[in-house]
Amino acid sequence: MQAEKDTPEQEPIIDRKAGFIEYVENLDSDELSEMLGSRAIPSMIHSIRRHGISDFSDTAVRLWTVDMLLEGMKGSTVKRYTGAIHTLYKEWVKTVEDSDKVNDPFNFSLAEFDIESSSKKLKEIEDNLAAAERLTKLSLKQDSQAYVYNKAFQYLLFDPFASLKDIVNMKFSDDHIKCLHIEDIVLSMRNAPQAKYVFPLQQGKRREPAIIKDLLIVLHSTAQRAGLKFGDSFSRDSITSLWIAAALREGIPYGEIHEMIANLPEAYSFLTLIDPVEVSDSKKIENLNIVAYSITNKNPGWFVLRMRNGVTPEKIKVRLKDKESPLQQQIQYYYPTRSIKKLEKKKMITVEAPVLPGLLFVRLPYDQVSPLISVIGDLAWCYRATANTSSPYSVIPQAEMRIFQRSVGKFTDDIEMDIISELPALDVGDEVMIENGTHLDGQVATIRKVRSVDGTLTFTLRLSDTAYIKWKDVDLPASHLKKV
Repeated sequence: MQAEKDTPEQEPIIDRKAGFIEYVENLDSDELSEMLGSRAIPSMIHSIRRHGISDFSDTAVRLWTVDMLLEGMKGSTVKRYTGAIHTLYKEWVKTVEDSDKVNDPFNFSLAEFDIESSSKKLKEIEDNLAAAERLTKLSLKQDSQAYVYNKAFQYLLFDPFASLKDIVNMKFSDDHIKCLHIEDIVLSMRNAPQAKYVFPLQQGKRREPAIIKDLLIVLHSTAQRAGLKFGDSFSRDSITSLWIAAALREGIPYGEIHEMIANLPEAYSFLTLIDPVEVSDSKKIENLNIVAYSITNKNPGWFVLRMRNGVTPEKIKVRLKDKESPLQQQIQYYYPTRSIKKLEKKKMITVEAPVLPGLLFVRLPYDQVSPLISVIGDLAWCYRATANTSSPYSVIPQAEMRIFQRSVGKFTDDIEMDIISELPALDVGDEVMIENGTHLDGQVATIRKVRSVDGTLTFTLRLSDTAYIKWKDVDLPASHLKKV
């Protein structure tokens, strides 16, 4: 047994680093310099407690260093603080038995990072993030090029994995990342059923390198018009930096950010001080949703309330009025009903019945959903993205809401202007393309019959399902048909 104990490779390194935290906390502040006692040590202790660290280690020092840089400290100040604590650490080590076997947690260098200019760069990124939030609120004509580039910028903002090349080659038939905001962007870009590319950038008419070059230039102009200031150094990394800034603001751990963004932009290169932490696919989606919600949380969106038994939309409206809630002025309701005939006391009557009983759609800014639930929580609850109670509230993509309202046939004021148009005259024998947001989208059919009920025209079409020339009839309103 004694021989085994004396074997060098089995002799444990003495780990006394936890004792250093206690040592620092018990120091007499009167005997310390002003910089150590009132700035460097409190900064380090705050970081240790924030990250739940019990052992003073290499990781603790790296996390503290990153904390200081993200707080906007100058590089020279960071070096001075860590240098002072390092000196204190070496003094403590001398008091430890077998001190030569205690590892030095300060054994890394900041020389490879441009930390001297990091404070200024990070401030610029924070300012640009605020402007990017405004960019997501811009109201643009859906058939304009400005709309295309605005949505392309948003896609790159919400999906830090996508490259400029991905944007150019992205097709509606591709598998898109399962982030609600990204799905909404893709749906909102589908102006025509036969469209192939999500972002129409003259693909097929111009070479890819030329499209990418122009895309970057126009994205820069799009950002500038929204108030973002990148100077002359705009690139894909500029947009990625905005995502990282939002992720940090939402408290996503440094290691998860490093794992998700393997090639960190120069402004955040110091995050490589933290080892990547494995992130599952579901966790990546969760982080993407958290960041997207963070950026758009003041934008109005559609949410679904599940009303409790016996609760009606009127009861919710009355509750908000009784509580004098300011939400009364912001919230928009959608509770579609349909007319049904029923026999009552031997008489046939028409009544209004909800299309989806118990479900009330509300439109309001994301950051106002929690205040709403706090007022009406005993009347209704709001669906979340997952079953986890900490999961963000689930937003219905605007494009999907349009399709739903169009199929129900009852619309809210916010989309009425989007669906009112002067339709061309259609008659029996005309060829038309179906645009109804279902599996029939893009089908070309022939009008077989036209009928009018209460002033509304309905068309019966002939559709070919397969090469076997099987025919069937389908009724659709005129608003879903486009003359070929």
